[in-house]
Amino acid sequence: MADDQTTSTAADPPGADPDSSSTDERLTRVENAVERIEQAIGRLVPGSHADAQARTERRLDRGSDVAEQVRAELARAKDEETAAAAAATAADTERTERRELHTRLARLEEQPPAPPRARRTVLLGWGDGRS
Repeated sequence: MADDQTTSTAADPPGADPDSSSTDERLTRVENAVERIEQAIGRLVPGSHADAQARTERRLDRGSDVAEQVRAELARAKDEETAAAAAATAADTERTERRELHTRLARLEEQPPAPPRARRTVLLGWGDGRS
């Protein structure tokens, strides 16, 4: 191998200039392009893997306590009981209102006319004459 200048190495592609300044320029352009791509991805997908893992851990840690689950079930049962009591009260109120309405309607129905006053009662001044 007497001809060392014409042989290419693994770092230099065949047909490349032996000038290292052009290689440095290409490397700088590639690095700049990679940085721009990283910045664009950072804007599109905010957060990192550590943030995602922290959110997952917080989500998995909450509500796993048996006492918290029991409290939630007791609160739900209490809410159901309150709703049932409110429904019963509303039904009682409606029944009472209907009863009152029927009573008022019965009083408003047409009543038979009062008997006529006797003429002698009116002339003698003995009062109304009705019983």
